[in-house]
Amino acid sequence: MKFSQKYRIACRAGLALVIFAIGLTACSSGNESSSDGSGGKQASGPTTGRLIDAVVSGVAYSTSSKKAGTTDEDGIYNYNHGDTVEFKLGSLTLGKVKATAIVTPINLAGDSNNRLQNLLVLLQSLDSDNELENGISIPAAAAAAVSDSINLDSDPAVFASSSALQSVRQKGGIVGAIKTAAAAKAHFLSQGISLLSTDVWVKYDDTTATIIRTSVANAGEYLFGEAVADDPCDINLVCGSKPISKAGVEYGAISLLEFDLRGFKIVGEPAIDTNLQAGLSHLRPNWRIYTDGSELITTDIVIAPRKVEQSSIFGELFHIAKPLKLSSSKEKNKMMTKEVRFSRMENIASGIVGAWVLDKTTIKTQTYLFFSNGIYFMVDPVGDLDREGSASCGSPGVEFASYTYDAATKKLNLKGATFNTNGCVGFSDNDPTTFSVDADGDIATVKMKDGSSHVLHRVSR
Repeated sequence: MKFSQKYRIACRAGLALVIFAIGLTACSSGNESSSDGSGGKQASGPTTGRLIDAVVSGVAYSTSSKKAGTTDEDGIYNYNHGDTVEFKLGSLTLGKVKATAIVTPINLAGDSNNRLQNLLVLLQSLDSDNELENGISIPAAAAAAVSDSINLDSDPAVFASSSALQSVRQKGGIVGAIKTAAAAKAHFLSQGISLLSTDVWVKYDDTTATIIRTSVANAGEYLFGEAVADDPCDINLVCGSKPISKAGVEYGAISLLEFDLRGFKIVGEPAIDTNLQAGLSHLRPNWRIYTDGSELITTDIVIAPRKVEQSSIFGELFHIAKPLKLSSSKEKNKMMTKEVRFSRMENIASGIVGAWVLDKTTIKTQTYLFFSNGIYFMVDPVGDLDREGSASCGSPGVEFASYTYDAATKKLNLKGATFNTNGCVGFSDNDPTTFSVDADGDIATVKMKDGSSHVLHRVSR
């Protein structure tokens, strides 16, 4: 089967005219929110989450469904899907938030940056052995001594040296120095890549797909792949004559620079980059990333769309490739927070649905995603390497098609490919015939049309 490449320009002037005429937003940057990829199913029933700076044990919690207790040695608390949860030390409420798989001081701080910094100092300074690498364990005596007179919204410089905090440590038998605000922030920042690496994160529908995967290996690395139409517009809907993003793949190093109430500021340094300015290689200064364990959330501060006046529809078209025109030199563009949510890759333990890789020891490997809506997406950061006596016939890229799978016969069929940017690699020029999953659901053997076979490893959970 041959895959046909289809390059499309999403923001042609003619299309923009139609969209402006009906008052809709034009020229998507390829980063807008889409389906959560779960088919609209809402989880229900009991589950567990974790309280994390490092894992934090010894914190009392209570939920809206009447579950209550103290976080255990792994930071785990119990809740029902849909709950809110309140965390407390003694009589001091640390925060009341939506119960999720991961809760950190970022959640608990609400909209107070002071509270965020002081929560980090408080939790880390109450660790029983001052060894944050093995987790934060808060002694019961220290927790009981915490009073609601402690002001988590106070000046962080004052909070870290407060007599109230020192008194709690003494009553809890904790020795050593209180963590400084700088040290507390540095420690939490060091946990960021590990937090983001809990799952394979995806955003998809019937025509597009995006994957983000990170790892703590090699001091931090990432894999990003996207199957989307060529787009000449940036996130502020300023468009040019040439694409600035297209379907492709990135692989490289990732590092965290800082964090705030929206999450972590990161920088991606790609070794492989085939998608122009998309992905993590050209992040804007206000772009942030965070996870609650169920979703990966990215945010950016962008120019709010202008209200279109019907009397000047044609005039609206001429801001393309130019800054937005203001009605007054004193007028400022209105800004807004743009949010994109990625879901955990869905997974059927005994079936084909899930994320599979050729090499489970690295994220720089060909990655195959089979979604429950019949979409196949392959992200390839490797390509077809030159071999002795044989030149390369492929390069890093992506494949995107629909698929059918018969669980009884194990027959796999791909069809209707939209994207194939990696040449002969993957399933593009050599059709798979069967996809057999082992009894444990962790390994699959794929037999190809030419008689060869590949062993894939499941990385979705």
